[in-house]
Amino acid sequence: MNESKQMAKRLKKVLLQDKIIAYEGLTKALESDVKLLLGYYMTIVGDLHVNIDVLDSGEYQINISVKANNINAPQVV
Repeated sequence: MNESKQMAKRLKKVLLQDKIIAYEGLTKALESDVKLLLGYYMTIVGDLHVNIDVLDSGEYQINISVKANNINAPQVV
């Protein structure tokens, strides 16, 4: 394999790794923020999960999964 192909392969690997790290950082930030927000309105049980999918159209579909065992009166922040 020539040097330019090796460089292109390494660059692709770095970009894919950056994309994975950015995705993980975004989902963790969303999980934290959404859990805090929903905690004002309900008692959350267990973990909150965020999944982000890229649709064929290029749009993002964000799925949030969480369980709660009580709805609370809204708290003033």
